Amino acid sequence: MKDASAPVEAPADDVAALPEDQGMTTDPYEKMNRAMFERNQRINHAVIYPVAKAYHDTVPDPVRKSVSNFADNLGEPMVFANDLLQLRLGAAATTAGRFAVNSTIGIGGLFDVATSQKLEKQSGDFGQTLYVWGMRKSNYLVVPVIGPTNVRDLIGTTVELVATIPAGGLLQQGIEATHYAAQAANTANTITVAGSVATPITKLDDVQQMQALEDSSLDFYTMLRSVVEQKRQAELDEAVANSLWTAPPPSPAAASTSPSTLMRRDPPRAAKEEELLSNVLTAVQ
Repeated sequence: MKDASAPVEAPADDVAALPEDQGMTTDPYEKMNRAMFERNQRINHAVIYPVAKAYHDTVPDPVRKSVSNFADNLGEPMVFANDLLQLRLGAAATTAGRFAVNSTIGIGGLFDVATSQKLEKQSGDFGQTLYVWGMRKSNYLVVPVIGPTNVRDLIGTTVELVATIPAGGLLQQGIEATHYAAQAANTANTITVAGSVATPITKLDDVQQMQALEDSSLDFYTMLRSVVEQKRQAELDEAVANSLWTAPPPSPAAASTSPSTLMRRDPPRAAKEEELLSNVLTAVQ
């Protein structure tokens, strides 16, 4: 994901004209989705866009970048947990390394030192985990606040939201839970909750770019659906390709790949059209 403060040129053609996505997300509820999309956009124009502009104009860029880094770092434990559930051991190791480096050298995550050390940010959420486990087909949805998503990812988001509430308390109440285990669970729970609170602030930095793209689009609903699906499918394909649950047996050459090489593996490159719009994807998910 590029720096959200970097200028973004709107594509010359509407994204609705992009090649059709090859994923398994369909839109049988388009009429309902469009109605909800219009409601969300009215809220965006009345509240979100003005707030985002004020945030961008009044908060210096280095401060906004630090806030974004801080929120990303707080979300790393959830990414790590999902990478383990997907048996993506290289991604899990990289995420653990990122969290350790940024939490210490990066002063609590205010600075993304890990990326400069070739520890790239990994994907990992429960919707992606469900996909790896076999829940492939899913209908496209537009819901209040969350915006564009699908049934599988909405379930994943709900599970992660619920998990941030009782995670620490459940271990405390366990008969066999030790004092240190309960402390660790409470710490993880506090980090995840703090990340959930901080993340919406960081998305304000992407909203202005989304507004510019809306102004250049012939059909903003179709544009966002296409871009969100393509970006999401790339994350899902990457997870399936690297999960020990689903990855094909390695060739002799691949079998000799060291763990350190796995940790440095870069995510697949985005398509040209998707790259032009990548800065707004966080704001619409």
